[in-house]
Amino acid sequence: MIEVQNLKKQFRQKEVLRGVSLEIKTGETMVIIGRSGCGKSVLLKHMVGLLVPDEGRVLVDGEDISQMSKAALYRVREKFGMLFQSAALFDSMTVGENVGIALKENAQLPNKEIEKIVAEKLAMVELPGTEHLKPSELSGGMRKRVGLARALATNPQYIFYDEPTTGLDPIMSDSIDSLILNLAKSLQVTSIVVTHDMQSVDKVADRVAMMHEGRIYFLGTRQELRHSRDVIVRNFVERNAYQDVEIEGELGRLSQIDKKKR
Repeated sequence: MIEVQNLKKQFRQKEVLRGVSLEIKTGETMVIIGRSGCGKSVLLKHMVGLLVPDEGRVLVDGEDISQMSKAALYRVREKFGMLFQSAALFDSMTVGENVGIALKENAQLPNKEIEKIVAEKLAMVELPGTEHLKPSELSGGMRKRVGLARALATNPQYIFYDEPTTGLDPIMSDSIDSLILNLAKSLQVTSIVVTHDMQSVDKVADRVAMMHEGRIYFLGTRQELRHSRDVIVRNFVERNAYQDVEIEGELGRLSQIDKKKR
């Protein structure tokens, strides 16, 4: 499990995290939501050891990663897989090379074994046989899937998703959500999803942590989030849900116009 204890972080004069405490249980999917600038991504970076807190601790399976040496931190990071917001693929590499890079650099496996694992992970994200393609040949949704296959390549215990549906249309967003849900169930991994997409929350979350002004403002199930009468929670949920519906409605309208033109 991951335990965040009274985490504080300040950049110059701006307090970003103001005493964040959160427990993420083994095997659950924790979704972290909140307005832009509330500290979601900064919290995520602390969880994977990219930032060191000013105060507080981050424990991964009982080990305090905030005080670890680089060598010890690298060992703990072997438990992690990360899907970045932009997928962060290497443009000069093929899909297969992108997915297998961690195995090639760290696992010291023969090429044939790496190729087998890469094929398995691409099949998991419904992209079989795409090893030879370059990222420039892929759609946005396909790049996200390749990024997810890369995150899965080392068989992590924890998968971190940073805005996994940002920039995708509703259909592709739903497809990514389905992958997150299916992988959590089939692989029994612990998932941490940072998002503002309420449809993703409704589909994948076991529990939801809403951040507000650098603190955890709400923590509970997605059903409890939906039924909360707190003004700040309602404002966030309803505004983002409305935007999701508005986007879907606009896409549907454009689709009908396109059909008429044909």
